[in-house]
Amino acid sequence: MLFASISIISGIALIWISAEKLEKYSVIVARDFGFSPFFIGSTVIAFGTSAPEMLTTFFVALENQGVMVIGNVIGSNVANLSLVFGSMLLVLAIKNTYIREETAIRKNLIILIASSLLVWLIIAINPFSVFSSIILLSSLGCVIFIWYKNGKSQDEDLEMIHEQKGALIKLILSIIFLVFAAWLITFGANLVLNKYNFGQLFIGYTILAIGTSLPEIAASISLATKGRFETVSGTLIGSNIFNGLCVLAIPGLFLESEMSQGWSYADWSNLLIFLFFITSFFALYTFLISVSQRKANVHLGLFFLSSYFISLYFAY
Repeated sequence: MLFASISIISGIALIWISAEKLEKYSVIVARDFGFSPFFIGSTVIAFGTSAPEMLTTFFVALENQGVMVIGNVIGSNVANLSLVFGSMLLVLAIKNTYIREETAIRKNLIILIASSLLVWLIIAINPFSVFSSIILLSSLGCVIFIWYKNGKSQDEDLEMIHEQKGALIKLILSIIFLVFAAWLITFGANLVLNKYNFGQLFIGYTILAIGTSLPEIAASISLATKGRFETVSGTLIGSNIFNGLCVLAIPGLFLESEMSQGWSYADWSNLLIFLFFITSFFALYTFLISVSQRKANVHLGLFFLSSYFISLYFAY
């Protein structure tokens, strides 16, 4: 158990560092290729924050543990909208900050709700088939195309990142460290799974989901203290869309029948309902602050934070 704890903690620490570097150097390289700031914010940064989930999912899929993959996807999305967004709201509420979103975010809220419904449908039918993976990845391609078209007329409030020499090499190194970090967390999670027999669902929903969401939690608190709540909301939307449409597509690409062993939709229905509820509530609140400026509320922040721990009841 000590070895498992060391593996998980080391993996989380490496993910925390390497995910931040991946995001930073991805933006630099993307700008070097002439992509617009909006496109970078919606895709590159969102991809960077979802990279830990993608890589842990890949290693879990190698073990044919498809149930743990879905637990990671659902758990990460719930964690993003509860732990991450809740932390941001709480920090802003303590600072008595008024928040306002741009009206342009409403299109992304519609995409978020639509992708959530698609993910729910895929999981309800068969999340482990290559046909499901094709549908998810095709949908992701359409979303990226929409973001690209919108990026021609929109701008994203990104921090100015000065040109740095060797950005591409540093990007590759950050990816290598991120891969190793994802393997460490997956290895540790499997040790816990074998020792305590919690079940793939619970391990994926807790250890994998929280471990891979820690970079978003740290980034949201940092951005909130700088008053950049718009960036947090936009990145969370993009990250959840990538988690659903890209990460969930990985198991079906392996074409392994063993991937679905131990799978039962009935075990997940309550968690999927909970995920859609918290997603809808997040979308409604974000829409309201795009209509008029509102003061960050402590009770609302605590509501989002506590919702993850309430969902653990359904996962366990």
